[in-house]
Amino acid sequence: MGPMSSPDPTPAPAADPAEDVGAGVEHAGGVTGVDGDGTAVDDGGAPPGGMSWPRVVAIAAAVAFLGFAVGVFVTRDRPPGAASAEVGFLQDMITHHDQALGVATLTIAHGEDPTVRSYAREVIAFQSYEIGLMTQMLRDRGHTRDDRSDEAMAWMDMPVPVEAMPGMLGDEQLAAVSAARGTDIDRLFLELMAEHHRGGLHMAQAAPGLVDDDEVAGLAARMERNQAGEINEYRGTAEALGFDLDIAPASVPTDG
Repeated sequence: MGPMSSPDPTPAPAADPAEDVGAGVEHAGGVTGVDGDGTAVDDGGAPPGGMSWPRVVAIAAAVAFLGFAVGVFVTRDRPPGAASAEVGFLQDMITHHDQALGVATLTIAHGEDPTVRSYAREVIAFQSYEIGLMTQMLRDRGHTRDDRSDEAMAWMDMPVPVEAMPGMLGDEQLAAVSAARGTDIDRLFLELMAEHHRGGLHMAQAAPGLVDDDEVAGLAARMERNQAGEINEYRGTAEALGFDLDIAPASVPTDG
């Protein structure tokens, strides 16, 4: 019987789970398996870059929302077309204001009553400013005051020739203003400008419900308030001066 061999003092190494074919290690989002030679194989459950799927989904949702928001902004920022309510209102009101400036200029030159002449100066000041403002609004939106058609108020579904807009004075009325002097032109200013303003009110009242542009809608609302108030001033002054004029009162908005 031979001598007994002594036990090997070196302990056997612990088993490596990675050496077991088919063994798997869980990780965020999936299980990574190993093939026969120990190479890790991703089962496709985890996203690239080590991010968890919830984080990837959140980022994708944010990017999608950003794309939607940019699309909405670009659409909203697109200039209005030539047939839009925005452009139609601005062009029509500029034309309307132009005629008022002519009547007011003649009244300042030939009128007699200081109150009436002060009203004419207000028309010059306010409507000249508004013409400049509307001209710039058109330019900012890619249009001009001169590229209009011969048809007005189509944006309101009420197309008429430009000279037939409500409140616009005819040739005979303009000739009468040009020839009048003293109290005659005072009377004509109050009568004709009240009706001219009333025609402008017709457009100013319609615009806020038809345009998508807050700036244009705000301007129209201000015009409505101002011109309605002026009509009532003209009415009161005509009564005070003893002119036999039938100027109907205007309703002045109190909101905004």
